[in-house]
Amino acid sequence: MLLAVGIPLVGGLQMQISQFLMIILNTILIIISFCSIYNFISMICTEITISTTICTLLFIAMFIMQASFGYIASSTKYITNTSIDENGNKVVTQEPDPNYPGDQKVRQAKIIYFSIPQGQAMEIKNGSSEDLYQMPIYSIILIIIINVLGLFIFSKKELK
Repeated sequence: MLLAVGIPLVGGLQMQISQFLMIILNTILIIISFCSIYNFISMICTEITISTTICTLLFIAMFIMQASFGYIASSTKYITNTSIDENGNKVVTQEPDPNYPGDQKVRQAKIIYFSIPQGQAMEIKNGSSEDLYQMPIYSIILIIIINVLGLFIFSKKELK
């Protein structure tokens, strides 16, 4: 029903079907990542109020981390300048960016950025297809680490 209404209104799919399926997979894994994190926090905390507060603060912290690490991860080595010379021709020049943090810092920022579900969601929202096939790996690793850690901690916890 959705396709029957949407295709005549908006048009057909504008991307490859493999990209579309990867976006759907990434979205599902991002949702599972958020659920794993929040379930982990809820199982550790005994009070629902503390759990809710920590989850809310963690969401805000992930949002701030996504913004700061996303800025570093998207920085480029060169600045592109476009100008028009006296003949009316367009001149494009590239010069090194003096604020570029370095390849190592950019690589580390990308790893942290993609490890945060919020960062992955922002990449999907921006329509970036460069790292589309790497993001599920980060999500799966995060889901496994959080769930194994949660099972380990919860098995040590004494229930009343």
